[in-house]
Amino acid sequence: MSFLPVMTYLYGIDILLTTQPLDPRDLFRGDYVSLRFTINEVDRSLFPDELKFEPTFEEYRNKDLYAILTKKGEYYVVDRLSFTKPQHPYYLKAKVNLYAPLNEEYLRTVYVNYQIDRYFVPERTGKDLEELARKGQLVARVKIWRGYPLLISVFPKKV
Repeated sequence: MSFLPVMTYLYGIDILLTTQPLDPRDLFRGDYVSLRFTINEVDRSLFPDELKFEPTFEEYRNKDLYAILTKKGEYYVVDRLSFTKPQHPYYLKAKVNLYAPLNEEYLRTVYVNYQIDRYFVPERTGKDLEELARKGQLVARVKIWRGYPLLISVFPKKV
């Protein structure tokens, strides 16, 4: 185990994130469940000014962004994105991949990557999680420390 996961586990802040339905064809591969979070799709209005009207994000590909989080009910959501590292502890380091909208509807949101899209499970388990993930009914417990996320657990959303 490396330094960041250990420090995050020991000193990180717990947050809860909601998942979204994911295409079942790519959902479960081997010993992990693929996850997609509500915070992965960020409205363009929450981006820094220089990115709000960027057609492809090519110039900003692989540059660090920071997703500043805020609590909404039980869960955390993206308040805004910034190129400046925030002072408060509720943020995630993020990247924006190359953006190619499929149609007009997709112009409003952009996929933001936080590197917490896989939850590893014991071999030949996870069918229940797979079904819940397919329906967008999982919640993830994540610890964050200095922008680094550590996926601790996933569990069914309370109804």
